[in-house]
Amino acid sequence: FGQPKFPEQYPATLDTWADPVETDDKEMAILRPFLKNTNLETRGLKLTYDANRDGWDPVKFHEKVDKLGGGIVYCTTRAGIQCGGYNPKGWVGYGEA
Repeated sequence: FGQPKFPEQYPATLDTWADPVETDDKEMAILRPFLKNTNLETRGLKLTYDANRDGWDPVKFHEKVDKLGGGIVYCTTRAGIQCGGYNPKGWVGYGEA
């Protein structure tokens, strides 16, 4: 037990940042620092769902992300505000857990 084995059970930190990972592209490199103390801190990331590409539809979202494990959501509003969230457990449809 402990933080090395279960980092998602420990709070995020505001004074230390995750180091870059060699496989990060431009977008993932922006998000990487915020993943300190998460189960995604050192894992390779890839864009799985893009609403502009895949459609603004919850069914499409779940077709792309369900059962893939932990992930992050990142968005930019029309006003240019950037926001997002981290889900350590991932997504599944109702009744699939």
